[in-house]
Amino acid sequence: MFLAWVFVRCSGGHDYNPDNSLTALQKDKLKMAIIRYVAKAPENVNATEKFKSEYDSYYQERDSYCFLEQYYKEGNTQFFLVTQPAPSLVEKRHATGGRIILNEDGSVKEYEEIFRTWKMAPDTLKVRSYFLFDKMVKGESLEPFHTIVTGDKYIEFPDDRTYYDKAARQWRTKTE
Repeated sequence: MFLAWVFVRCSGGHDYNPDNSLTALQKDKLKMAIIRYVAKAPENVNATEKFKSEYDSYYQERDSYCFLEQYYKEGNTQFFLVTQPAPSLVEKRHATGGRIILNEDGSVKEYEEIFRTWKMAPDTLKVRSYFLFDKMVKGESLEPFHTIVTGDKYIEFPDDRTYYDKAARQWRTKTE
C-alpha cells in the first residue's frame, strides 16, 4: 500500500495503472499495436516485412511476454511503458517508454519510443522505469538518466550514438 501511495504521490496525482483506465480488451489492443515495434523481429525479417500477417502468431507469442506496466492518456496521445524479458542467466527485463496516437480504426497514426532501459531485475526495473515514465509524461528531460551520466543504471537508448527515428519508427545509429 505504501509503495502505491509513493507512486501516486511522485506522479503528481496521476494514476498510471493501466488496469484503472483500460479494459482488458483495450490493453490487449494497445499492446498488439506496440509489439511489432518493441519486440525483436523474427530472424531474417526486415522492418517492413515484420508487419505481414504471416508473422501474426510470432508477435502474439511475443505479446504474451510483454507487460503494459504504465499508461496515461492526454488528448489523443497515449503514453505507455511496456516491459519484456531480456536475455540473461537470471530473470531480467527491460522497459520501453513511449507514446502512440491511433487512428479511429485502431491503426497507428504516430509512434515514438522515448527511452529503453538497460536490462534489470524486475523489482529494480519497476522502480526505475516507473520513475522515468513519470518524468516522460510530465515532459521533463531524461538526459540526466542517459548512459553517459549514470552508466548502465537507467536508460540504454537513446545515447550518444543511438536515437529514435520517428519517421522510420525504429532506433538508428547516428552514422546511418
